Amino acid sequence: MKTDPAGTREAGSPRDRILDRAIELFAVHGFEAMTMRMLGDAAGLDNSSLYRHFTSKTELANAVLDRVAGDFLAAIEVDIDSSQPVTLDALEAITAAAGAYFFDRPSAARLMVHWVMSVGADATGFGVSVPITDTSRPGGRLLGLLRKWLGEGVRRGALRKHAMPDAVIILFGAILLRPATYGHLLASMEPRRTRGAARKAWERELRAAVRGAFAP
Repeated sequence: MKTDPAGTREAGSPRDRILDRAIELFAVHGFEAMTMRMLGDAAGLDNSSLYRHFTSKTELANAVLDRVAGDFLAAIEVDIDSSQPVTLDALEAITAAAGAYFFDRPSAARLMVHWVMSVGADATGFGVSVPITDTSRPGGRLLGLLRKWLGEGVRRGALRKHAMPDAVIILFGAILLRPATYGHLLASMEPRRTRGAARKAWERELRAAVRGAFAP
């Protein structure tokens, strides 16, 4: 199924429409505040139709997180080719592509921030048990692939060594936080700056940040 630049799929099944709207609503309201009634109104479906596809809000949240992580994994997986040497230039290019992916999909970026903030006993973010380290799920496969790729770069001497959690946090923070927040600030703080110009500036800044953090 193809996606448009905003990250939504072409008109398809009711399940796809539900997931598209749920990404937007969960990203804005989080798990607790988003209701199935709100989702039904946004998707143009009644509750009976929603519950035919998802038996609970928790099941829906699992599917939403799998969708976002799976789409992102598919977008960058081809660039993280284990048959090619890991280099700083390659990490810079992959990170810039990932940042652009989420810049075009701010709801997905905000959702991922909610998810990351939900880790731990005192979490106040997404509020459901969806382990990002579970390698049977897209998020876990994505995290595992990044960890393996970064580790190979360190072993080759191509990347600066960080404690692995720190390396992943540096990347995720750079990739997610600006897209998750910047779209809301752009119109009010820089009304004459186009989104295209902001996107190009963001890519330059992201490349520089990654090079500064990972240059050996």
